[in-house]
Amino acid sequence: MLPLVNLISKKKRKVIGLMSGTSCDGVDLALVEISGSGLESKVDFLYGYQKPYSEQQKAALLKLMDLNSGNIKLLSQANFYLAQIWADAVEELLKKSGENRSNIDIIGSHGQTVYHQPTSEIYIDRNISATMQIGDPSVLAQLTGITTVGDFRTADVALKGQGAPLVPYFDWLIFSKLKVNLLSLNIGGIANITFIPSDGDINKVQAFDTGPGNMLIDQLMQRLYELPYDQDGKIAHLGQFSDKLFNFLLKEDPFPKLPPPKSTGREHYGSDFIIKLLRQAVRWRIDEPQVLHTVTKYTAYTIWKAYDQFIDSKIRYLFVAGGGSHNEFLFQALQDYFQDVEVERTDKKGMDVDYKEAICFAVLAHECVNGKNTNLPQVTGALKATVLGKICPAR
Repeated sequence: MLPLVNLISKKKRKVIGLMSGTSCDGVDLALVEISGSGLESKVDFLYGYQKPYSEQQKAALLKLMDLNSGNIKLLSQANFYLAQIWADAVEELLKKSGENRSNIDIIGSHGQTVYHQPTSEIYIDRNISATMQIGDPSVLAQLTGITTVGDFRTADVALKGQGAPLVPYFDWLIFSKLKVNLLSLNIGGIANITFIPSDGDINKVQAFDTGPGNMLIDQLMQRLYELPYDQDGKIAHLGQFSDKLFNFLLKEDPFPKLPPPKSTGREHYGSDFIIKLLRQAVRWRIDEPQVLHTVTKYTAYTIWKAYDQFIDSKIRYLFVAGGGSHNEFLFQALQDYFQDVEVERTDKKGMDVDYKEAICFAVLAHECVNGKNTNLPQVTGALKATVLGKICPAR
Protein backbone atom coordinates (compact mmCIF):
# COMPACT_ATOMS: atom_id res chain seq x y z
CA MET A 1 0.00 0.00 0.00
CA LEU A 2 3.02 2.30 -0.08
CA PRO A 3 2.01 3.79 -3.47
CA LEU A 4 -1.34 4.85 -1.97
CA VAL A 5 0.40 6.45 1.01
CA ASN A 6 2.60 8.41 -1.39
CA LEU A 7 -0.45 9.44 -3.41
CA ILE A 8 -2.23 10.82 -0.35
CA SER A 9 0.80 12.87 0.65
CA LYS A 10 1.17 14.56 -2.76
CA LYS A 11 0.28 18.27 -2.92
CA LYS A 12 -0.17 18.36 -6.70
CA ARG A 13 -1.69 15.62 -8.81
CA LYS A 14 -2.40 14.90 -12.45
CA VAL A 15 -5.85 13.39 -12.74
CA ILE A 16 -7.93 12.02 -15.62
CA GLY A 17 -11.66 12.61 -15.19
CA LEU A 18 -14.14 10.35 -17.03
CA MET A 19 -17.81 11.12 -17.66
CA SER A 20 -20.36 8.96 -19.46
CA GLY A 21 -23.78 10.57 -19.23
CA THR A 22 -27.40 9.51 -19.51
CA SER A 23 -27.48 10.27 -23.23
CA CYS A 24 -25.04 7.36 -23.82
CA ASP A 25 -23.30 9.22 -26.63
CA GLY A 26 -19.78 8.41 -25.49
CA VAL A 27 -17.21 9.04 -22.78
CA ASP A 28 -15.55 12.42 -22.14
CA LEU A 29 -12.02 12.45 -20.71
CA ALA A 30 -10.26 15.46 -19.19
CA LEU A 31 -6.63 15.54 -18.14
CA VAL A 32 -6.12 18.13 -15.41
CA GLU A 33 -3.50 19.14 -12.89
CA ILE A 34 -4.85 19.96 -9.44
CA SER A 35 -3.22 21.39 -6.35
CA GLY A 36 -4.67 22.47 -3.03
CA SER A 37 -8.12 21.67 -1.69
CA GLY A 38 -11.47 23.44 -1.36
CA LEU A 39 -11.37 27.13 -2.27
CA GLU A 40 -7.58 26.94 -2.30
CA SER A 41 -7.72 24.49 -5.21
CA LYS A 42 -6.01 25.35 -8.46
CA VAL A 43 -7.35 23.40 -11.43
CA ASP A 44 -5.52 23.49 -14.76
CA PHE A 45 -7.19 21.83 -17.75
CA LEU A 46 -4.45 20.23 -19.86
CA TYR A 47 -6.18 18.12 -22.50
CA GLY A 48 -9.61 16.81 -23.45
CA TYR A 49 -10.67 13.82 -25.51
CA GLN A 50 -14.10 12.54 -26.52
CA LYS A 51 -14.61 8.90 -27.46
CA PRO A 52 -18.06 8.39 -29.05
CA TYR A 53 -19.87 5.10 -28.62
CA SER A 54 -20.76 3.10 -31.72
CA GLU A 55 -24.43 2.69 -32.61
CA GLN A 56 -24.21 -0.90 -31.37
CA GLN A 57 -22.70 0.16 -28.02
CA LYS A 58 -25.25 2.92 -27.49
CA ALA A 59 -28.18 0.62 -28.32
CA ALA A 60 -26.90 -2.02 -25.90
CA LEU A 61 -26.57 0.53 -23.07
CA LEU A 62 -30.02 1.97 -23.67
CA LYS A 63 -31.48 -1.53 -23.73
CA LEU A 64 -29.72 -2.28 -20.44
CA MET A 65 -31.36 0.76 -18.81
CA ASP A 66 -34.83 -0.25 -19.98
CA LEU A 67 -36.54 -1.94 -17.06
CA ASN A 68 -38.44 -4.12 -19.51
CA SER A 69 -35.40 -5.54 -21.30
CA GLY A 70 -32.34 -5.43 -19.00
CA ASN A 71 -31.20 -8.48 -17.02
CA ILE A 72 -28.55 -9.34 -14.44
CA LYS A 73 -26.28 -11.16 -16.92
CA LEU A 74 -26.17 -8.16 -19.28
CA LEU A 75 -25.62 -5.85 -16.32
CA SER A 76 -22.63 -7.84 -15.07
CA GLN A 77 -21.12 -8.08 -18.55
CA ALA A 78 -21.59 -4.36 -19.21
CA ASN A 79 -19.95 -3.54 -15.89
CA PHE A 80 -16.69 -5.11 -17.11
CA TYR A 81 -17.12 -4.15 -20.77
CA LEU A 82 -17.37 -0.42 -20.05
CA ALA A 83 -14.28 -0.50 -17.85
CA GLN A 84 -12.40 -2.15 -20.72
CA ILE A 85 -13.41 0.37 -23.39
CA TRP A 86 -12.76 3.26 -20.98
CA ALA A 87 -9.28 1.85 -20.33
CA ASP A 88 -8.74 1.91 -24.10
CA ALA A 89 -9.94 5.54 -24.16
CA VAL A 90 -7.44 6.41 -21.40
CA GLU A 91 -4.68 4.91 -23.56
CA GLU A 92 -5.80 7.02 -26.51
CA LEU A 93 -5.87 10.16 -24.37
CA LEU A 94 -2.32 9.51 -23.17
CA LYS A 95 -1.07 9.00 -26.73
CA LYS A 96 -2.82 12.08 -28.10
CA SER A 97 -1.74 14.33 -25.22
CA GLY A 98 1.83 12.99 -25.14
CA GLU A 99 1.50 12.47 -21.39
CA ASN A 100 3.45 9.65 -19.74
CA ARG A 101 1.32 7.14 -17.85
CA SER A 102 3.69 7.28 -14.88
CA ASN A 103 2.79 10.96 -14.39
CA ILE A 104 -0.93 10.21 -13.88
CA ASP A 105 -1.84 9.91 -10.22
CA ILE A 106 -5.57 9.18 -10.31
CA ILE A 107 -8.49 8.43 -12.59
CA GLY A 108 -11.83 9.82 -11.40
CA SER A 109 -14.68 7.95 -13.09
CA HIS A 110 -18.35 8.84 -12.70
CA GLY A 111 -19.37 5.50 -14.20
CA GLN A 112 -22.46 4.88 -16.29
CA THR A 113 -25.72 5.34 -14.42
CA VAL A 114 -28.07 2.48 -15.27
CA TYR A 115 -30.57 2.93 -12.45
CA HIS A 116 -31.24 5.82 -10.11
CA GLN A 117 -33.99 5.58 -7.48
CA PRO A 118 -33.38 8.23 -4.81
CA THR A 119 -36.92 7.91 -3.39
CA SER A 120 -37.18 4.95 -1.05
CA GLU A 121 -39.39 1.97 -1.82
CA ILE A 122 -40.17 -1.20 0.10
CA TYR A 123 -37.78 -4.06 -0.73
CA ILE A 124 -38.52 -7.27 1.22
CA ASP A 125 -39.02 -5.62 4.63
CA ARG A 126 -37.11 -2.32 4.43
CA ASN A 127 -37.42 1.06 2.75
CA ILE A 128 -34.56 1.19 0.27
CA SER A 129 -33.16 3.94 -1.95
CA ALA A 130 -30.79 2.84 -4.68
CA THR A 131 -28.45 3.99 -7.41
CA MET A 132 -26.11 2.06 -9.68
CA GLN A 133 -23.21 3.21 -11.82
CA ILE A 134 -21.37 0.53 -13.79
CA GLY A 135 -17.94 0.44 -15.40
CA ASP A 136 -16.31 -0.88 -12.24
CA PRO A 137 -13.51 1.40 -10.94
CA SER A 138 -11.53 -1.57 -9.62
CA VAL A 139 -11.48 -3.14 -13.10
CA LEU A 140 -10.46 0.22 -14.60
CA ALA A 141 -7.64 0.54 -12.06
CA GLN A 142 -6.26 -2.91 -12.86
CA LEU A 143 -6.46 -2.41 -16.63
CA THR A 144 -4.80 1.02 -16.63
CA GLY A 145 -2.41 0.57 -13.73
CA ILE A 146 -3.70 3.89 -12.33
CA THR A 147 -5.43 4.23 -8.96
CA THR A 148 -9.10 4.91 -9.73
CA VAL A 149 -11.81 6.63 -7.70
CA GLY A 150 -15.43 5.86 -8.61
CA ASP A 151 -18.96 5.27 -7.27
CA PHE A 152 -19.38 8.86 -6.13
CA ARG A 153 -23.16 8.75 -5.64
CA THR A 154 -23.44 5.76 -3.32
CA ALA A 155 -22.34 7.35 -0.04
CA ASP A 156 -24.81 10.22 -0.38
CA VAL A 157 -27.72 7.87 -1.14
CA ALA A 158 -26.70 5.74 1.87
CA LEU A 159 -27.21 8.89 3.97
CA LYS A 160 -30.73 9.32 2.54
CA GLY A 161 -29.60 11.86 -0.04
CA GLN A 162 -30.55 12.06 -3.70
CA GLY A 163 -27.01 11.15 -4.77
CA ALA A 164 -27.30 14.02 -7.25
CA PRO A 165 -26.41 16.49 -8.42
CA LEU A 166 -22.71 16.12 -7.59
CA VAL A 167 -21.45 19.07 -9.63
CA PRO A 168 -22.42 21.79 -7.05
CA TYR A 169 -19.22 21.40 -5.00
CA PHE A 170 -17.20 21.93 -8.18
CA ASP A 171 -19.40 24.86 -9.26
CA TRP A 172 -18.89 26.49 -5.87
CA LEU A 173 -15.14 25.92 -6.06
CA ILE A 174 -14.89 27.49 -9.55
CA PHE A 175 -17.55 30.21 -9.65
CA SER A 176 -17.78 31.56 -6.08
CA LYS A 177 -14.69 33.66 -6.81
CA LEU A 178 -16.80 35.88 -9.11
CA LYS A 179 -18.65 37.35 -6.09
CA VAL A 180 -22.03 37.67 -7.85
CA ASN A 181 -25.30 35.73 -7.67
CA LEU A 182 -25.26 33.27 -10.55
CA LEU A 183 -26.61 30.01 -11.88
CA SER A 184 -24.42 27.31 -13.37
CA LEU A 185 -26.40 25.13 -15.78
CA ASN A 186 -25.29 21.81 -17.21
CA ILE A 187 -27.33 20.39 -20.06
CA GLY A 188 -26.58 16.71 -20.42
CA GLY A 189 -29.30 14.10 -20.82
CA ILE A 190 -30.82 15.72 -17.74
CA ALA A 191 -30.42 19.42 -16.96
CA ASN A 192 -29.27 20.59 -13.55
CA ILE A 193 -28.61 24.01 -12.04
CA THR A 194 -26.42 25.27 -9.21
CA PHE A 195 -27.07 28.60 -7.50
CA ILE A 196 -23.91 30.28 -6.20
CA PRO A 197 -24.50 33.26 -3.85
CA SER A 198 -22.46 36.43 -4.17
CA ASP A 199 -20.90 35.96 -0.71
CA GLY A 200 -19.62 32.47 -1.66
CA ASP A 201 -21.16 30.84 1.42
CA ILE A 202 -21.19 27.11 0.62
CA ASN A 203 -24.14 26.60 2.98
CA LYS A 204 -26.29 28.84 0.76
CA VAL A 205 -25.55 26.89 -2.42
CA GLN A 206 -28.67 25.39 -4.00
CA ALA A 207 -28.72 22.77 -6.73
CA PHE A 208 -31.04 20.20 -8.26
CA ASP A 209 -32.12 18.56 -11.51
CA THR A 210 -34.61 20.72 -13.38
CA GLY A 211 -35.95 18.08 -15.78
CA PRO A 212 -35.02 17.07 -19.33
CA GLY A 213 -31.84 18.33 -20.94
CA ASN A 214 -31.01 16.59 -24.22
CA MET A 215 -32.86 13.41 -23.33
CA LEU A 216 -36.27 14.11 -24.87
CA ILE A 217 -34.83 15.94 -27.89
CA ASP A 218 -32.35 13.16 -28.67
CA GLN A 219 -34.92 10.39 -28.33
CA LEU A 220 -37.28 12.22 -30.66
CA MET A 221 -34.51 12.69 -33.23
CA GLN A 222 -33.65 9.00 -33.09
CA ARG A 223 -37.26 7.88 -33.47
CA LEU A 224 -38.44 10.45 -36.01
CA TYR A 225 -35.30 11.08 -38.10
CA GLU A 226 -32.91 8.23 -37.24
CA LEU A 227 -30.34 10.86 -36.24
CA PRO A 228 -28.53 11.02 -32.89
CA TYR A 229 -29.42 14.64 -32.09
CA ASP A 230 -30.77 17.90 -33.53
CA GLN A 231 -27.55 19.58 -34.67
CA ASP A 232 -27.63 23.27 -33.71
CA GLY A 233 -31.40 22.91 -33.16
CA LYS A 234 -31.96 23.28 -36.91
CA ILE A 235 -35.02 21.02 -37.10
CA ALA A 236 -36.61 22.61 -34.03
CA HIS A 237 -36.06 25.98 -35.67
CA LEU A 238 -38.12 24.85 -38.71
CA GLY A 239 -41.15 23.97 -36.59
CA GLN A 240 -43.96 25.97 -35.04
CA PHE A 241 -44.93 26.15 -31.38
CA SER A 242 -47.84 23.93 -30.31
CA ASP A 243 -49.84 25.21 -27.34
CA LYS A 244 -51.65 21.89 -27.12
CA LEU A 245 -48.49 19.82 -26.89
CA PHE A 246 -46.81 22.26 -24.49
CA ASN A 247 -49.82 22.18 -22.14
CA PHE A 248 -49.88 18.40 -22.41
CA LEU A 249 -46.28 18.30 -21.22
CA LEU A 250 -47.04 20.69 -18.36
CA LYS A 251 -49.86 18.41 -17.25
CA GLU A 252 -48.19 15.03 -17.74
CA ASP A 253 -44.73 15.84 -16.35
CA PRO A 254 -44.84 16.21 -12.54
CA PHE A 255 -41.08 16.40 -11.99
CA PRO A 256 -40.50 20.15 -12.61
CA LYS A 257 -43.12 20.98 -9.98
CA LEU A 258 -41.50 18.88 -7.24
CA PRO A 259 -39.58 20.88 -4.62
CA PRO A 260 -35.85 20.19 -4.17
CA PRO A 261 -33.90 18.19 -3.22
CA LYS A 262 -34.68 16.17 -6.32
CA SER A 263 -33.01 14.27 -9.15
CA THR A 264 -34.25 12.31 -12.13
CA GLY A 265 -33.11 10.30 -15.13
CA ARG A 266 -34.14 7.91 -17.86
CA GLU A 267 -36.47 6.17 -15.40
CA HIS A 268 -38.81 9.15 -15.85
CA TYR A 269 -37.90 10.64 -19.25
CA GLY A 270 -37.31 7.39 -21.09
CA SER A 271 -39.14 5.51 -23.84
CA ASP A 272 -42.50 5.35 -22.04
CA PHE A 273 -42.57 9.14 -21.77
CA ILE A 274 -41.68 9.57 -25.45
CA ILE A 275 -44.28 7.03 -26.65
CA LYS A 276 -47.01 8.82 -24.72
CA LEU A 277 -45.87 12.16 -26.15
CA LEU A 278 -45.78 10.92 -29.75
CA ARG A 279 -49.20 9.25 -29.50
CA GLN A 280 -50.64 12.58 -28.47
CA ALA A 281 -48.82 14.38 -31.32
CA VAL A 282 -50.25 11.90 -33.86
CA ARG A 283 -53.75 12.31 -32.41
CA TRP A 284 -53.50 16.10 -32.84
CA ARG A 285 -51.72 15.86 -36.24
CA ILE A 286 -48.67 17.75 -35.00
CA ASP A 287 -45.78 17.28 -37.46
CA GLU A 288 -42.22 16.29 -36.56
CA PRO A 289 -40.54 19.74 -36.64
CA GLN A 290 -43.39 21.13 -34.53
CA VAL A 291 -42.84 18.39 -31.94
CA LEU A 292 -39.09 19.16 -31.81
CA HIS A 293 -39.75 22.91 -31.59
CA THR A 294 -42.22 22.54 -28.72
CA VAL A 295 -40.20 19.99 -26.74
CA THR A 296 -37.04 22.11 -27.05
CA LYS A 297 -38.97 25.16 -25.82
CA TYR A 298 -40.38 23.02 -22.99
CA THR A 299 -36.86 21.96 -22.00
CA ALA A 300 -35.78 25.62 -21.74
CA TYR A 301 -38.98 26.48 -19.88
CA THR A 302 -38.41 23.84 -17.18
CA ILE A 303 -34.93 25.25 -16.55
CA TRP A 304 -36.28 28.79 -16.21
CA LYS A 305 -39.24 27.64 -14.11
CA ALA A 306 -36.89 25.90 -11.67
CA TYR A 307 -35.11 29.22 -11.14
CA ASP A 308 -38.37 31.15 -10.89
CA GLN A 309 -39.94 28.72 -8.40
CA PHE A 310 -37.11 27.66 -6.16
CA ILE A 311 -34.31 30.26 -6.24
CA ASP A 312 -35.20 33.31 -4.15
CA SER A 313 -32.29 35.52 -5.22
CA LYS A 314 -32.05 37.46 -8.48
CA ILE A 315 -29.09 36.31 -10.58
CA ARG A 316 -26.75 38.21 -12.85
CA TYR A 317 -25.35 35.32 -14.89
CA LEU A 318 -26.51 32.00 -16.26
CA PHE A 319 -23.43 29.99 -17.28
CA VAL A 320 -24.25 27.10 -19.62
CA ALA A 321 -22.20 23.94 -20.23
CA GLY A 322 -22.75 20.40 -21.48
CA GLY A 323 -23.68 18.99 -24.88
CA GLY A 324 -26.95 20.92 -24.94
CA SER A 325 -25.07 24.21 -24.93
CA HIS A 326 -24.31 23.59 -28.64
CA ASN A 327 -28.02 23.53 -29.52
CA GLU A 328 -28.47 27.09 -30.78
CA PHE A 329 -32.26 26.93 -30.73
CA LEU A 330 -32.25 25.75 -27.11
CA PHE A 331 -29.66 28.38 -26.18
CA GLN A 332 -31.81 31.13 -27.75
CA ALA A 333 -34.87 29.82 -25.90
CA LEU A 334 -32.94 30.12 -22.63
CA GLN A 335 -32.06 33.72 -23.48
CA ASP A 336 -35.73 34.42 -24.21
CA TYR A 337 -36.86 33.00 -20.87
CA PHE A 338 -34.03 34.44 -18.75
CA GLN A 339 -34.66 38.10 -19.48
CA ASP A 340 -32.40 40.62 -17.69
CA VAL A 341 -29.84 37.82 -17.12
CA GLU A 342 -26.54 37.47 -18.98
CA VAL A 343 -26.68 33.99 -20.54
CA GLU A 344 -23.22 32.79 -21.52
CA ARG A 345 -21.47 29.54 -22.27
CA THR A 346 -18.81 28.65 -19.70
CA ASP A 347 -16.14 28.95 -22.40
CA LYS A 348 -16.16 32.68 -21.73
CA LYS A 349 -15.02 31.97 -18.17
CA GLY A 350 -12.29 29.57 -19.21
CA MET A 351 -14.27 26.36 -18.63
CA ASP A 352 -14.68 24.17 -21.73
CA VAL A 353 -18.40 23.39 -22.15
CA ASP A 354 -17.73 19.83 -23.34
CA TYR A 355 -15.43 18.79 -20.50
CA LYS A 356 -16.89 20.49 -17.44
CA GLU A 357 -18.34 17.29 -15.96
CA ALA A 358 -15.21 15.26 -16.70
CA ILE A 359 -13.12 17.96 -14.98
CA CYS A 360 -15.59 17.89 -12.08
CA PHE A 361 -15.05 14.18 -11.47
CA ALA A 362 -11.30 14.64 -11.65
CA VAL A 363 -11.67 17.22 -8.87
CA LEU A 364 -14.00 14.99 -6.82
CA ALA A 365 -11.48 12.14 -7.09
CA HIS A 366 -8.68 14.48 -5.97
CA GLU A 367 -10.78 15.62 -2.99
CA CYS A 368 -11.69 12.01 -2.11
CA VAL A 369 -7.99 11.20 -1.77
CA ASN A 370 -7.67 14.37 0.36
CA GLY A 371 -10.45 13.10 2.64
CA LYS A 372 -12.58 16.15 1.83
CA ASN A 373 -16.38 16.11 2.10
CA THR A 374 -17.85 16.99 -1.30
CA ASN A 375 -21.58 16.33 -1.08
CA LEU A 376 -23.69 19.30 0.01
CA PRO A 377 -26.44 18.04 2.37
CA GLN A 378 -28.68 21.06 1.74
CA VAL A 379 -28.53 20.15 -1.96
CA THR A 380 -28.94 16.37 -1.90
CA GLY A 381 -30.94 16.02 1.30
CA ALA A 382 -28.30 13.76 2.89
CA LEU A 383 -28.21 13.52 6.66
CA LYS A 384 -24.66 14.87 6.76
CA ALA A 385 -21.66 15.80 4.65
CA THR A 386 -19.35 12.96 3.64
CA VAL A 387 -16.44 11.95 1.44
CA LEU A 388 -17.67 10.74 -1.95
CA GLY A 389 -16.03 7.94 -3.90
CA LYS A 390 -14.31 4.58 -3.51
CA ILE A 391 -10.53 4.42 -3.91
CA CYS A 392 -9.37 1.42 -5.93
CA PRO A 393 -5.56 1.14 -5.78
CA ALA A 394 -3.54 -0.17 -8.71
CA ARG A 395 -0.07 -1.67 -8.63
